[in-house]
Amino acid sequence: MRTLLVFLKYPVSGQVKTRLAEAIGPQQAADLYRQWIGIVLQNVQAARSSARLVACYDGAPLEAFSPWHFMADDWWPQPMGGLGDRLSAAFHHWQAEGAPAIAIGTDCLDLTSECVEAAFTILRDQEAVFGPAADGGYYLVGLARCVPDFFRGIPWSTPNTLAAHQMSCEQHHWSFGLLPTLHDIDTLEDWLNYQRRCNERT
Repeated sequence: MRTLLVFLKYPVSGQVKTRLAEAIGPQQAADLYRQWIGIVLQNVQAARSSARLVACYDGAPLEAFSPWHFMADDWWPQPMGGLGDRLSAAFHHWQAEGAPAIAIGTDCLDLTSECVEAAFTILRDQEAVFGPAADGGYYLVGLARCVPDFFRGIPWSTPNTLAAHQMSCEQHHWSFGLLPTLHDIDTLEDWLNYQRRCNERT
């Protein structure tokens, strides 16, 4: 079955959304991030009709995530290592049956189940899919099959993350497709811009 991997951290003050915390304080940043976990999981609930939703958690024992347990089909602890190592482990684990898998984080509140479905549609014809973020990274990545070393050597959390990964795909002759560009929320400006977009939609 197709798999949607949602990467999330437990909202501990001082350990999440550190760039946002510089402007509003660590506790308020953690409180906002706690809300965002629920928003992102709620936004993709419709995807559970055709994909298994697996929450890949970090920062606390499984019991601490009990407020969100009902919003996922399975919970899996993230292993040690950098982001590339964690993504590689998750894709390898959940693609053992050969079905497509997609990973998202909890920084993009504009992401919807329609985006997820569009990504799975792209994976019918392409080996990989990216959801570009306006800051140069990506809010979604997916693979039609397990590709060894797909996440190796990527510079994470930089304005060149997506460009570097696209270049890696081209060098290895891995085909890929792109979703529309959306916005991650990492700073106070990002948060204010998101609220502005929400007000414009109402």
